[in-house]
Amino acid sequence: MSNWGGYTHRVRYNEVDPQSIVFNSRYLEFFDAANIEFFREYGYPLDVMAAAGLEPVVVEANIRYHSSVRLDQLLHIDVGCSRLGNTSFDLSFEVRIQDPQTGSLSENVATSATISYVNLDQVTRKSTPIPQAFRDFLGSAK
Repeated sequence: MSNWGGYTHRVRYNEVDPQSIVFNSRYLEFFDAANIEFFREYGYPLDVMAAAGLEPVVVEANIRYHSSVRLDQLLHIDVGCSRLGNTSFDLSFEVRIQDPQTGSLSENVATSATISYVNLDQVTRKSTPIPQAFRDFLGSAK
């Protein structure tokens, strides 16, 4: 059983624009860190994924900015699998601002995204089926 409760990130100075708002491209970095921690929590750190024949690569990213996120705010990022194909899958991300004193999350989503991944064969670099154990995990990660 996992204790996964989402990924938390405090916005740093180098991640904001001159208006102290998170620069749009930084969200892809936040989502990458969140999915790595998500996989790790469920027993799939990067080395285990590689050994299992998993090498998911990003093929598409769709991000919606609902409201501004600012310097020094604490972000909470939830991750779930929204689509599971034979060789590909989509992860959904929701970013909410977290109160640093209480830990409570804003009811409003600040940013959301869907990122599509294709599993590649590490030798041929062509798409290859997702191993069944990982499929089972993704199927339960809604």
